[in-house]
Amino acid sequence: MKGDIKFRHLWLFQLFADFAALCLAYYITYFFRFHSDVGERFFTLVNRTAGVRDTGAIVGPFSSFYMVSAPRIILIMVLTLSFLYALFNLYPGRRFIMRRPIAWNVLQGNIAALAIFYTYFYLSRNTFHPRSYFVTVIFFNVVLCILFRSWMGGFLNYLRTRYSVDKHTAIVVGANDEADYIKSLLEVLHPHGLELVGRVDVEKDMSFEELLKKTQELAQQKKVDMLFVADKEHSINEIMLFMELADKMKLSVKILSDKMNVLHVQAKMPTDRIHGVPLVHFDSPRYEGVRASATNMISKTVALILIVLLLPVMLIAALLIKLTSAGPVLFVQERIGVNRKPFEMYKFRTMYDRAEETQAQLEEFNETNGVFKIKKDPRVTPVGRFLRRFSIDELPQLFNVIKGDMRIVGPRPLPQRDFENYYEDWHYSRHAGQPGLTCLWQISGRSDIDFHDMCLLDVYYLRNRSWILDIKIFIRTIWVVLFGRGAY
Repeated sequence: MKGDIKFRHLWLFQLFADFAALCLAYYITYFFRFHSDVGERFFTLVNRTAGVRDTGAIVGPFSSFYMVSAPRIILIMVLTLSFLYALFNLYPGRRFIMRRPIAWNVLQGNIAALAIFYTYFYLSRNTFHPRSYFVTVIFFNVVLCILFRSWMGGFLNYLRTRYSVDKHTAIVVGANDEADYIKSLLEVLHPHGLELVGRVDVEKDMSFEELLKKTQELAQQKKVDMLFVADKEHSINEIMLFMELADKMKLSVKILSDKMNVLHVQAKMPTDRIHGVPLVHFDSPRYEGVRASATNMISKTVALILIVLLLPVMLIAALLIKLTSAGPVLFVQERIGVNRKPFEMYKFRTMYDRAEETQAQLEEFNETNGVFKIKKDPRVTPVGRFLRRFSIDELPQLFNVIKGDMRIVGPRPLPQRDFENYYEDWHYSRHAGQPGLTCLWQISGRSDIDFHDMCLLDVYYLRNRSWILDIKIFIRTIWVVLFGRGAY
C-alpha cells in the first residue's frame, strides 16, 4: 500500500540531485567556454588578467578533450564532492528537524573540492587543464546544487502529500514549552515526512516508571518510528531508560537535554537546538549483518595498510623501549570487548617492568572516577611518556584489528579493574559494539575527559555510527595525535 512505502535512505535522493547539478554545471561550462563568443572573450580576459597571455589556440584541442573525457571527469568530481558533502553533513537523513545551512555547507564543500583539484594539479605539475575551467564548473555547481536540492525536497513533499508515501510517525513526551514547540513544528512543517500521532503529557506526581510505561503503550498503539523526549529536566539515567525503550522497540529517538553538552561542545557533533537546548538524535539499532561484516573487512584492510606504512615507526619504538628499560617490548593486557567478552590487547610497554603490580598502592592518587588515570604516573618511563603523548604505544593494536578483536573506530576497551568500577547500569551499554583503536572521546579530550562523558560519547557513537562518522573520527584522530592533546 502507498502509506506503507517509506524511504529509508533519503541521502540517495540528495545524491541524485547533486549528480544532476554537477552534470548540468559541467556541460554549461563546456558550451559557455568552447561554443560561445561571450564565453571565449570572458575566459580570454580572465586568463590574461591572471597573467596567461597565450590563449589563442586553446579552443580546438580542449573542446575535444573535455567532451570525450566528460564521463571520467564528472565521475571523479562526483565522488570527490559527495565525500566532502558527507563530511559537511549534507546527507543527514532524518537526523535534523530544523532547517540546516545547506547553501553554506554546499559552498564549503565545493571550495574544498577546488582546493583538492588544484593541489593535485600543482603536485603533479599538470599544466594541461585551464584552472579557470574548473572554477567555472564549481561556480555553476554551487548554484545548481542548491536549486536542485530545493526542488528535490519539494518533489519529496509532493509525493508525501499527494500519494501518502514516506510517512514516518512520531510521538512527543513532555508537557513544557519545548514540547509545545516541537509539536507545532511537526504539525506544520512535517520535516522529512515526520507525522505527529500522539503526545505523552507528564502529569503531576506521575512517577518516572509510570511515564515510561505510558510512553511504551502509546508507541506500541500508534506503531511509531520516532520518539521525541522533550523534557530537559530528565536525568541522564532516565534518558538512558528512554534509550533502552527505543532499543527494544527499534525506534529512533531525539532527546532534548542540556546534560549532554559534551556531544556538541567537546565532540562537535551537530544537533538541532530548541530554545537554546540541544536536541540530540540517536538512530534506531540497525548495525548488523552485511553492514557490520563490510565494516570489519574495511577495518582490517586499513589496519594492514597502516602496519605497512608505520612499520619503521614501530621498529624504532621497539628499539627505544628495549635500549632504555628492562622488560619486554610489548605489554599484553586483558581488556573487555564486545558483549563484555575479554581479549588480550597489545601495546608497546610504556611503564617500568612489572609496574602493574604496584597499581593498588597508587589508587589513592587516581584522578578520575571509573578509569584509573594519573597525569604524572611515576611508573611511566621517559620513553613511554613520549610514546603516550603521540599514541605510538597504541600501534600494536593494529594487529588486534587484523585478528578481529577490534576495529579501527569503536569504544576503547577498558581493563578488568575499570570494567568492575562502572557505577551506572547504562555504562555497560558501551560494550554493545566492537572496541576500536580510536573513538569519539579520543578526539574530544582523550584522558582529560570525564568517565561519565566518555561513556555517553560511546553510547552516542554506537547508536549513530556510520562510515562517514568513522572517517570523521579517523581524520580528527590524526590531528589530535600530531599535537599530542590530552594524552598522558
